[in-house]
Amino acid sequence: MATQIIMPKLGMAMTEGTVVKWLKQDGEEVSKSEPVVVVMSKKITYTVEAPAAGILRIVAGPKETRAVGQVIGFILSPGESMPVVEMVPPPAPEAVAVEVREAAPPPPPPPPEAPREIRASPAARRLARELGVDLTRVRGTGPEGRITEADVQAYYDQQQVRATPLARRIAEEEGLDLSQIQGTGPGGRITEEDVLRALEGRKAPTPTLPKTIPFTGMRQAIAERMMESLHSMAQLTLTTRADVTELMGLRETLSQRWNVRLSYTDFIVKATALALKEHLTLNSSLVGEEIVLHEDVHIGVAVALEEGLIVPVIRQADRRSILEIHQIVQDLAERARKGDLSVDEVTGGTFTITNLGMYGIDVFTPIINPPEVAILGVGRIFEDLALVNGQIAVCSRVVLSLTIDHRIIDGAPAAAFLQTVVHYLEHPTLMFVP
Repeated sequence: MATQIIMPKLGMAMTEGTVVKWLKQDGEEVSKSEPVVVVMSKKITYTVEAPAAGILRIVAGPKETRAVGQVIGFILSPGESMPVVEMVPPPAPEAVAVEVREAAPPPPPPPPEAPREIRASPAARRLARELGVDLTRVRGTGPEGRITEADVQAYYDQQQVRATPLARRIAEEEGLDLSQIQGTGPGGRITEEDVLRALEGRKAPTPTLPKTIPFTGMRQAIAERMMESLHSMAQLTLTTRADVTELMGLRETLSQRWNVRLSYTDFIVKATALALKEHLTLNSSLVGEEIVLHEDVHIGVAVALEEGLIVPVIRQADRRSILEIHQIVQDLAERARKGDLSVDEVTGGTFTITNLGMYGIDVFTPIINPPEVAILGVGRIFEDLALVNGQIAVCSRVVLSLTIDHRIIDGAPAAAFLQTVVHYLEHPTLMFVP
């Protein structure tokens, strides 16, 4: 005959209880008086023992609530069928056949010869005495499970949090810190649902929101000019390589002689300025229905800032010496980073040079800075093999990328200009000829 396992009455005011968890599986064989299920009221948690030996069949699953006296499971004999459970009002409390464990004597203490060893630091033991903490309830996080002072403090802090017994038990089993959970019960009390939500959040962490940067100021102005450039011009990019082996040697010689650290940009500005005097179409701009050929060469050199790109202008670049260009470029770049440039120093350019060689870039497609009609991109200097007088030799090369407005400049004139720039870079002494 089937033996019922009922929801016990754990106090005079108890009318219902909740199944916390079953200690045995459904269909598993159990012995009489063996702990089979943990239930709880609003105040205490209690372990129910099997009223008979047999096969356990579960009726009420974990987290389900039943009235006092209602069936939560059965103990069946082998081969016996599970009875049909009718959810009828429970009998009066005095008719409930349940053993009340409140009055039962406490279980005998463990034999003195085999006490449970508590591994804890001296500081942890001292703090436990001061706070009245039972070390047997504290989970150690130190080496080999040793309880530390921090473990004791954390356990004490967690016990001060207002939470239902079931919420506290689940949190302890799952290793959750109740102080980090927001309670939604009366007076901010942490409920079972609050703990379960925290567990779900731990399994699926909230993604970190991306950082945002306002699309305003210089960044927005650059975007507008670049889109205007691409939408209003027929841009075409030509690339070629220049052998700068001789230029590298001359740079080192002049740097030592003048006691400055000349940059390759200084020489490229000078070579470009001289080439523009020979190819005026590249030093022009489209104004209305007219192409304006500028006699003066004003070269802008792009400078990268944290908030964007700025292009200070070297005026009359073709008339400047290498040393003058170096000094002007250094001064403009330094003041650009400080934000001290005037309007005149960033406007009126007739041609722009942008250098990404310091970032290891070989080839790229620069975008024209309107109303100019061309821009020169400079890549990194790299070692290459060359055939010199029938012998293989190592040389240094740089890739130049020239973007033009194809409405105004055809490919052949642009290529001729690029060849002139390469000629000056490969024969740098020509830059010093009047």
